[in-house]
Amino acid sequence: MDRMNLNETRQTVAPVLGAVSSITLGDKTPLSLYYGQRDAMPHISKVQFTQLLWIRGFALAGQASVLIYFYLTISNVAVLLPGALGITILSLVTAASSWQSLRVEAVTDNQLTLQLGIDVVGWSAIMYLTGGANNPFVSYLLVPIIVSAAVLNQRNTILIALAALVAYTLLLRYHQPFGLLAPMGTHEKMQSHTLGMWFNFLFSAALVVTFVTKMAKTMRERESREARYREHRLQDEQIHAIATIAASTAHELGTPLNALSLISDELRHLAQNNPELQPVLNELDERVDECGHILQTLANKAEFDGLKRQSRVAAKQWIETQLMRWQNKNPAAAITIDTQQLSPNIQISVDQTLGAALENILNNALEADSDRIEISLASSKSELSIEVRDYGCGLREELFTQIGITTVDSSTNGLGIGIMLSNATINRHGGTLTYHQPTDGGTLAKITLPLSSEANT
Repeated sequence: MDRMNLNETRQTVAPVLGAVSSITLGDKTPLSLYYGQRDAMPHISKVQFTQLLWIRGFALAGQASVLIYFYLTISNVAVLLPGALGITILSLVTAASSWQSLRVEAVTDNQLTLQLGIDVVGWSAIMYLTGGANNPFVSYLLVPIIVSAAVLNQRNTILIALAALVAYTLLLRYHQPFGLLAPMGTHEKMQSHTLGMWFNFLFSAALVVTFVTKMAKTMRERESREARYREHRLQDEQIHAIATIAASTAHELGTPLNALSLISDELRHLAQNNPELQPVLNELDERVDECGHILQTLANKAEFDGLKRQSRVAAKQWIETQLMRWQNKNPAAAITIDTQQLSPNIQISVDQTLGAALENILNNALEADSDRIEISLASSKSELSIEVRDYGCGLREELFTQIGITTVDSSTNGLGIGIMLSNATINRHGGTLTYHQPTDGGTLAKITLPLSSEANT
């Protein structure tokens, strides 16, 4: 009977929540379009990888144009062959790297570092064949350091800088003569000029590693904060829209529910001489009253401003109350609760929605066709941990990127929106919701909540 009522409730509410996909935000853009555009965008690391290859391509084109100019203006073109060979080999490596990038969705930091190392080695080889440190294009060795400072951490940038500095230093002594690009003047002046360029390179590389990496890190952190703010704003606006729809739906369902109550009274009057129907009518009255209570609770909780009012409660007592309430609704569920690692007398801040978030996570575990659900409670000096472990069918790997961010489209039993709302609720309380796939099957949901500040003092 409970399962049938649950399915009927879903069939009633699903069309209403289905309208959420077409809700528009303040800029008149459908919310589903925001998530679709984000999923369609290439990973930022792949964009950086492509840009790095474009930079290398432009530099190779510049060096090749110089060789073409000399080819058209000098008679002894044989001196250009070594440099042309080096440019050709590095161009082929660049083309192979570009082809490989088409087969992956994201690029790791190590792969970016490897490509920057190829820049340093490849460009140093070209410089070796075309005059070494006397070649004006030797200053390109600073570019991989700048790129690394912009997109990688300081450790990787230091490695690239050291590699470029070692290469530049070796090019001072070891290189093939290439008089077409050699500086004019006496030998002493040439050495002084080349040594001055080396010191300038050393000073520039040190500035990039020391300051540009910190500036780039600050910018990345700011962009990350802005991205989280935009994500939370989208979630809040979607939740606000859902709350508005829920309140409207509760009021609209009130009329047919009142009609059912009147019909029940009429049936009781007509069947007063039939004692066999009295238990059925009693069950009907209980279900109607239960639906009325649920609708009233839904209408009250849908007041979005009221959701933000938090109160401080004892963590153990609050959790036990929520679990007992959920167990009463699902008497057939087999659950075990472990509170051995939960410190007594700790407090957390909760509002009306946190209990619903925990209930939704428990419902997901129950609907996974698990024969049992294990709940573990633990606490540290600063946070409370709630783990919900089921042994059901588990989640597909690709769904882990959607959980807590947007609605899970492949939800079969549920409405596909509960996890997102639960995650937003827990985040609003300063906590986190993460899902894990244990090796022995099933799903592990872990909730962390900060302890109340007064409880920590």
